[in-house]
Amino acid sequence: MTHIDEPDLFRVTDPPRGLDRSHRYFCFVCGTLLPYRLEIDDSIKCAKCGKNTYMNWFKMMKVEFTDGSLECSVDCPMESMKFYPKMLKKAKKILSAERAIKEADTDFEMNDPFKNAVDNDGPTVRKDCPYCGNDRMTYVTLQTRSADEGQTVIYTCTICKKKEVENT
Repeated sequence: MTHIDEPDLFRVTDPPRGLDRSHRYFCFVCGTLLPYRLEIDDSIKCAKCGKNTYMNWFKMMKVEFTDGSLECSVDCPMESMKFYPKMLKKAKKILSAERAIKEADTDFEMNDPFKNAVDNDGPTVRKDCPYCGNDRMTYVTLQTRSADEGQTVIYTCTICKKKEVENT
C-alpha cells in the first residue's frame, strides 16, 4: 500500500536569499513594518506588497550576541518555541484592544454632535487672507526644520479654506 501525503498547510518554501533577523519585523521585499497579525499558516502578510514572511524561516537561524563580555548563540528551534505561547497571548490581547478601540471610535463617530460642524485648524487670529481678503484665519504651528531654526506656521482662511505657510 502506498502512502499519499496530504497537502500540508504549514509547509513553507525555503527562505529567500539574504534573509536576516530584522525581517521578522520588516518586509523582506519592500521594507515596510510588518503588522502583528499572524496568519493561520504561521506567517505575517505585508500590508503594502502582500508578501508573506513565514516564522519557520527564523527557527534554525543562528543568533549571536557579542559585545566582548557576553556571548550567546541560539540555533535550537525548541529554545525559541517556548516564547511562542507568550507571543500569541500578547498578540490576542493587542488584537482585542484594537477591536475595542475601533468599536469605540465607530460609536463616537455615530454619536458625534460636531460631525457636521466647520473644521477648525487651531485658534483664530486677525490676519488678512491673501486669496479672498477675509480678516480671520486659524493657525497651527509645526517644527518642520531643525531645532535651532524657527517653527512653521500654517494659516487657514475661515472662509475660503486656503492655506498660507509662514516660516518664522
